[in-house]
Amino acid sequence: MKRLIINAIAVCLFMLVSVGSFAQSKEEMKSLVATMNQEMIDLVKAGRYEAMGKYYDENAISLPNYRVMEKGFKLILNNNLGRQKAGYKVLDAQRTTTELILGEDMMVDIGTNSQTVTFPGLTEPKVYTGKYINVWKKDKDGNWKLAAETWNADKSPNDSQQGRSQGQQGGTPSNVKLLPSKEGGTRPSSGTEQKPGMDTKDGKK
Repeated sequence: MKRLIINAIAVCLFMLVSVGSFAQSKEEMKSLVATMNQEMIDLVKAGRYEAMGKYYDENAISLPNYRVMEKGFKLILNNNLGRQKAGYKVLDAQRTTTELILGEDMMVDIGTNSQTVTFPGLTEPKVYTGKYINVWKKDKDGNWKLAAETWNADKSPNDSQQGRSQGQQGGTPSNVKLLPSKEGGTRPSSGTEQKPGMDTKDGKK
């Protein structure tokens, strides 16, 4: 009985030490991720996109907001340099990790972000707020590299306050077309009306 109690205490102590070590490790990783995120933000603000290769796997996949998928750091860099040449500039940015999922050689950073940007045609800088996911992978040298990333805004820049107000009050949203009804007046378009002389199965006359 005495041996059983000693063994139980030993197991409990081992579990406490393991949990403590894991918690410390996770806090250390959160600090590392925060440092890497800030270093990347500083490079973007300075327009030093070439130096971002330090943080990207050569086969990284980027899923940017309102743009097509970008595969490979060369393409990611080329597109960033193209936008920079066209006058797009990040003036300020922030990233805050809300969840960090840890694996042995991979981790997932999930959080919120904000960006203050300017580009030709704007009368004043524009601020975007949204969320992001970064998938980090440890390379053969033990360095963490971005394997995949995605981000998007909390709301579309095309949203209008007027359109939202109409929707909330039960009115017709601005993007819904009104068609004449048989009884007179108008009715909302469903977007599936058959055009005259068109077959509904294959769209041929």
